[in-house]
Amino acid sequence: MCKVVSQEFKAVVIKNKGLFKDYADLVPEAAQSFLKHGHLVQHSSGLEVTIYEPKRGEDHLEGIFFVGYLVHEKPDKLPDGMEYIEVQHTYASIRGKGADMGGLYARLNNWIKEQGNTQDSADHYILEVYYPVENEDEDVEVYIPVKN
Repeated sequence: MCKVVSQEFKAVVIKNKGLFKDYADLVPEAAQSFLKHGHLVQHSSGLEVTIYEPKRGEDHLEGIFFVGYLVHEKPDKLPDGMEYIEVQHTYASIRGKGADMGGLYARLNNWIKEQGNTQDSADHYILEVYYPVENEDEDVEVYIPVKN
């Protein structure tokens, strides 16, 4: 089910960059690397998050992305190489199985258009929040920024 929400995210993350075409490999590798040190994050919710700079056109080849944990509040101290960020906006969101990531994005993008909304991705990040599910593929909630 798709919905529009106004939400704030607080996260402790590691900043990464790479070619958009390589994200399918780069993002999971960066997330696994982060998890080796994730136990050092104060006030962690235990939920993994990936925050993406959106691709702004065909000539925009390299992007920035962050991997980390959502946190309940700003930590007093950050582990080496990590940073704290806050992101707040109005988003269209959808939740489903991580294995269906392409389908989730397709359904959410179609829903945004059907509702007469437009993406506000130029200056705002796209987010994915991962929810562990026992004995199943993890759930993911995708947040795409939309204009109010």
